[in-house]
Amino acid sequence: MNQLIKTIIGKPEKWLIEAAANIGLDLVGFAHEITNYFVNHGLKKHGNEAEERARGQLPVTLADISRIPDIIKNPDAAIIGINRYDIPLIAYSKKIDDGTLLYLEEVLNGKRNKALRSKTIYKKMGSISNETFFKIIGNNAKTDMSKTKMVVGAGGHPGG
Repeated sequence: MNQLIKTIIGKPEKWLIEAAANIGLDLVGFAHEITNYFVNHGLKKHGNEAEERARGQLPVTLADISRIPDIIKNPDAAIIGINRYDIPLIAYSKKIDDGTLLYLEEVLNGKRNKALRSKTIYKKMGSISNETFFKIIGNNAKTDMSKTKMVVGAGGHPGG
């Protein structure tokens, strides 16, 4: 049986805490974390070149996963307040040399674990607009985007 291994990769930035508070989501005291399950999922489900190219995407690599601390600190855009299957999510978009990384975190608000836990990552070809980013994240019948807030970076720093 595989044991869940969690690694804390930082605290939420001030811009994220403030933007979340504007829509009633309190992220004070939370930490960003990635898990071994997430890394395995990202590479297994989104790392196959032939399958990803057939989807119009690029394969995710360990190098892409290692960029997550920068993605959450300095995204080009973030969508806060997504609700999928009654689980709050935060999505980040970051343009890199060979495409655009989309990274999603679950907001876990338990008594013993207040975490922004890695959910999934995938890589789109080229650059995507903020409008396309919003459409991609909302492209699921079980995704409620009605109470979201998009924060767009100014020079890579959302919120200004």
